[in-house]
Amino acid sequence: MKLIIEIYKRNLPLARLGTANIIIAIALLIYLPFNHYEVLGINSMIKPIKFALSISIMSYTLCWFLYYLKDKNKVKVYNIVTIIAMVFEQLAITFQALRGQQSHFNNSSTFGIIIFALMGVFILTFTIWTAYIVFLFYKQKAFNLHPTYLLGIRIGFILFVLFSLFGGYIAQQTGHTVGGKDGGEGLFFINWSILFGDLRIAHFFGIHSLQIIPFTAFIFSNRFSIKFSKILLLIFSIAYTSFVLFTMIQALRGEPFI
Repeated sequence: MKLIIEIYKRNLPLARLGTANIIIAIALLIYLPFNHYEVLGINSMIKPIKFALSISIMSYTLCWFLYYLKDKNKVKVYNIVTIIAMVFEQLAITFQALRGQQSHFNNSSTFGIIIFALMGVFILTFTIWTAYIVFLFYKQKAFNLHPTYLLGIRIGFILFVLFSLFGGYIAQQTGHTVGGKDGGEGLFFINWSILFGDLRIAHFFGIHSLQIIPFTAFIFSNRFSIKFSKILLLIFSIAYTSFVLFTMIQALRGEPFI
């Protein structure tokens, strides 16, 4: 409870965005058994539920980290960009799911093409602004943070931006599966293909470096000296990035993750 209160104190707009998406995920989960539409062989509600959960995690994470930036005017603009982009993304995915239609790679109608294109525009704008936030984290010299934790935040943001751009590459393809068609057998709920390569895996692990790298840095900073914790963090970051790149290459070769 204290953590939630602190998140709301740090950035109210993004905290509300995160909570709204949790409510959406719960509502769609309740509705899921009553939904009879399937997209690519699975209940159409699963995708908007996954995106709602992902957006909520990202929103709360941004609440925590943006608090450390002194340029509050830039943060306010970034809040607006993030909210507009994520609200449109979630509404588009949910609306299409309620119609039993694909939100991504939908070339079945002019409406589907327009929705997918607009999603790309909003996400690209958000990614560019996030890259600017990374710049602000490097430009600002004074932080009341452990040096290792600060380094973890910076690395996490860089990887988040880079693998968000990989999401743009996926959007340019005819689907996220390599070596087969989208759909078919996949892991429970997340539905990553167990038969072919799946580009979503690298994208998933890549963007969640925004949580994993800083959290690891926080642990190291509380257990080791500044110098040693930084060395450990760099080793971990290289290993984690290598793992993500491995899943990317694996998918591009048409090989399943599991």
